[in-house]
Amino acid sequence: MQKEEIESLLKQELKIQKDIIALKPLKEIPKNVPSYDGCATPGLCTQIGEILKDGSVFYIKREHNGCYEGLIATGVCAIDREEYREEVKTFMEMSPYHTDLDTAMHYYDTHVKTIPPPETENACLLAGPLSKIDDPELVLIFCTPIQAEILIRAQSYLGSMVHGFGGNGGCIFNIRYSFVTREPSFSTSDVAWRMFIGLNGNELTVTYPYEKLLEVAPHIMSTAAYVNSFSSMFDNR
Repeated sequence: MQKEEIESLLKQELKIQKDIIALKPLKEIPKNVPSYDGCATPGLCTQIGEILKDGSVFYIKREHNGCYEGLIATGVCAIDREEYREEVKTFMEMSPYHTDLDTAMHYYDTHVKTIPPPETENACLLAGPLSKIDDPELVLIFCTPIQAEILIRAQSYLGSMVHGFGGNGGCIFNIRYSFVTREPSFSTSDVAWRMFIGLNGNELTVTYPYEKLLEVAPHIMSTAAYVNSFSSMFDNR
């Protein structure tokens, strides 16, 4: 199935409202794509929000982000534990992320063990609408729970379990997990991810490695037909 067919399937048939976002780490800086202009606060979630508003395409390096999680998640940069501790300390002065700094670092250590960061081997991260990026690594789909159910059920039809996440760390859950494992995931995300991307109260994030989306795409419509017919019997949509 071609990229254009997949996008039509998601937006026209499943009625996904927001643009599908594509992410593609690159080994070299692209010559025909502009860099992100400025430094986004906090980071990739803000840049995704901008893409959803204007359809822009740009590449991102460390100096373009205040929060580096999206770039750590895709092997573009890394920070050591002490540098991370200072970043978390700064964030906690602005927001009640954890009860104290020790709790925050325990949470960080748990993330590193369960979803290890990839090797730092990329020069930048290319980001934009799926329609404008060829052969992406990851695809982000912002959808309702029933739309997510269709995507997840289609994946289970092929025999794969899809993991879901919640808590602090939108980029860890929505990007790093799928980038490292090459498996799809879904997440309620965290408040920063939701706010800066512009998710409404009825939306969550489903992330697909592009190769997995290609595999599952032929089964989405038959799954949707089943889910919609079953749901209509109870009239609870």
